[in-house]
Amino acid sequence: MSLKKENKILNQLADINKDACEFYEDASEKVSSPKLKQTFRDLESLHRHVMTDLQSVIIRNGGDAEADETMRGQWAQFWGELKAKVSNDMDATLVSELEEAEDRCLHSMEEALQSVDLSEPTRERLQKDMRSLKRSHDYMKSLQDIMKAS
Repeated sequence: MSLKKENKILNQLADINKDACEFYEDASEKVSSPKLKQTFRDLESLHRHVMTDLQSVIIRNGGDAEADETMRGQWAQFWGELKAKVSNDMDATLVSELEEAEDRCLHSMEEALQSVDLSEPTRERLQKDMRSLKRSHDYMKSLQDIMKAS
């Protein structure tokens, strides 16, 4: 296990969570429902916590924890914004796009946890962050299902 490889994995996860923060922040400004605005702010905060948690491990490992927006995140945000602009129901469209972003975030964390390039303390920390991300994902999935049903 090398700290350089571990930091590379952690930086990718931090970047994905930074994308999620930006997406939720942007979405909270676009939705009309006050409840959705607060929900998006809360989920943005959750992802920010995960991002800073990951960055603290990178720093502890002697790495540079400056997060950059991922190309995949930029692309997802672009399409999400485009769909929201042409959608009749912006709130439902944003919830759908955010649920897909949650999927990507969760899958990235699952893939990282399978890596042999993680120390045991880092793996344990990621498992804790994974529980938070799973709750966030499940909430957005149920919200999407509720909005589709109405």
